[in-house]
Amino acid sequence: MTKLYSRLLLLTSASIALFVLWGCNAINPKEKIPTYVHIDSFIFEGTTSHEIKHIWVYYNNNPIGAFDLPATVPIITSGATGSLEIAPGISINGRNERPLTYPFYKLDVSTLTEQPGKIVYYTPKTRYFDSVKFFTISEFEAGITKFSRWGGTTNIIGVTADSLTFEGSGSGAVFLVSAADSSIDSTTTPFVINPGAAFIEFDYNTTVPFILGMQANLGSLYSSSVNYLAGVLPNTGWKKFYLNVTGFISQYPADNYHLYIKTSMPTGQTNGRMLIDNIKLVTF
Repeated sequence: MTKLYSRLLLLTSASIALFVLWGCNAINPKEKIPTYVHIDSFIFEGTTSHEIKHIWVYYNNNPIGAFDLPATVPIITSGATGSLEIAPGISINGRNERPLTYPFYKLDVSTLTEQPGKIVYYTPKTRYFDSVKFFTISEFEAGITKFSRWGGTTNIIGVTADSLTFEGSGSGAVFLVSAADSSIDSTTTPFVINPGAAFIEFDYNTTVPFILGMQANLGSLYSSSVNYLAGVLPNTGWKKFYLNVTGFISQYPADNYHLYIKTSMPTGQTNGRMLIDNIKLVTF
């Protein structure tokens, strides 16, 4: 009886131990090792004119997160292969704290092969959706600015020197040569913006800050005051800017609009130069 009891006690103890071990494994299952996808930048098909600084990553249509570029993204895969979707993002009105998936750029879609613990280097590509509509406000080709002086001591002029242009054969320029110099220019001809998502894109290279404004016009009888929407800081080399005018046209529905560009000599600076190119309205 004593031997039987001892065997039963040993068997029961072993069963309890196995149950505890099984329970621990059930509560704390072995964690999967992610595959790491490293992305330095986006390639934009057809031009180098873009400023994609942010990405939104999805795996099999499930959100992974938003990241600033360059980024190494950990992805827990659910099979040998899966769908990797990367949405290109931009900074709204030049503000890095307000990134946005740009509605006019296509997602990059590819197949990700599971490689736990390894880093996969990938360069996504994008382009405009086929349904995107463009209106050229000014390309500054052949020295034609399509802007006129509205105030200040100087104005936007057309320049054609290779050192001053971005793409094509011309850019717009404002040269400030004294402390009192300033420039306020508006589009010579107003342009129509249909309701919906709307951005004004342009390339710039400037040693002085400038600000961008919009004016709404109802026929030829009434125009709103100029609403300045965003400021642009000095930079090194050519960069892309995305001015979001969606909210403005929603608040001020009108027959057409003018774009304003304003700059002046900063305090303590003795000369300045603003270059701008490829100003276009982008809508659906």
